[in-house]
Amino acid sequence: MNALGIVFSNIRDKHVPEITKNRIMSAVPFGGRYRLIDFVLSNMANSGVIKAGVVTRQNYQNMMDHIGTGKAWDLARKRGGIRLLQPNVDNIEEFIQMDNRIETLKGILDYLEKADEEYVVLSDCDVICNISYSDMLKAHKESNADVTLAYSQQDEDVSWKGQRTVFRMKENNRITAIKKTSSTRQGEFLYLGTMVIEKNFLKRHIQIACHKGYRSLLTYLGDHANEIMINGFAFNEYYAYIDSLQSYLNSNLDLLDLNVREELFRKPYRPIYTSVNDSPPTTYGADAVVENSIIADGCVINGVVKNSVIFRGVKVDKNATISNSVVMQDSVIGMDATLNHIVTDKNVVIGNHRTLCGHETHPFFIEKGSVI
Repeated sequence: MNALGIVFSNIRDKHVPEITKNRIMSAVPFGGRYRLIDFVLSNMANSGVIKAGVVTRQNYQNMMDHIGTGKAWDLARKRGGIRLLQPNVDNIEEFIQMDNRIETLKGILDYLEKADEEYVVLSDCDVICNISYSDMLKAHKESNADVTLAYSQQDEDVSWKGQRTVFRMKENNRITAIKKTSSTRQGEFLYLGTMVIEKNFLKRHIQIACHKGYRSLLTYLGDHANEIMINGFAFNEYYAYIDSLQSYLNSNLDLLDLNVREELFRKPYRPIYTSVNDSPPTTYGADAVVENSIIADGCVINGVVKNSVIFRGVKVDKNATISNSVVMQDSVIGMDATLNHIVTDKNVVIGNHRTLCGHETHPFFIEKGSVI
């Protein structure tokens, strides 16, 4: 695939401040053993993208520890492979907190200049899906578009706590307007955080957008939709946006649905890779009860786990009950404790006889290393 991958690893950190306090968005744990960046890098590897630049600024140690040399995604190469990119941005805090994609891309122009690939795949890390970038590039070429944006057509009215990007589109997939909104109606087109664009076209328009004072690439494209041919690429399978603590919990719990797991993880020739972390099998005590849950390796379960996702190394003591929750790595849930609609970070200790309860629309979060 004649395309270079650019991954924006932490441009959306502010959307889930609870989880991104100790890590960037790309390093957020998911599904018991994955990180959010695994889906983007796997999509690239499965599509034949052998060169990927991961754009970040600071607080990226967790992500780099996870990625390593890129071997898990076949990106440990002498030519190409994975590379950390730190753009030259005047205001560091502004880059972290705002969707300042134009300035970010301007800061990595040197990397784009040296790349031999003709096309660029730009992707965020806050959308979980298993998508073929090669199919997307094929559609981009066949349509002679300047830019192709991945989208999902909404099958019902939906609202969110934050804002997402939606399109207006003609029958020939030509996008005529782009806007941000906190809700969509049935039939509207939701942007899925991935675009394909010709490299020289991107370089040229970065300079134009900077000159005109733009900060958002999508805003620039939307304002020039009459001059730039922007097409949509339909993605009709499962996806999840991580833009709030509620959406994080819900997307993890979505994995309890077999159909969702099939669409994400069991695609022929499109597996989702992650770095290997060898752990012993999980131990289940005589009184353990597990219903409709995902339990990672290395756990000790002596209590009740229902409709939950449990990460590696978690210990659940006798008569403890966990339901509708996500418990991250190496946490300990004490005897007779009760958790419902809770998200814990790593290394959390919940004492004996504690009861913690959130709500499906407002889950409760416990910070890393907390003792309750």
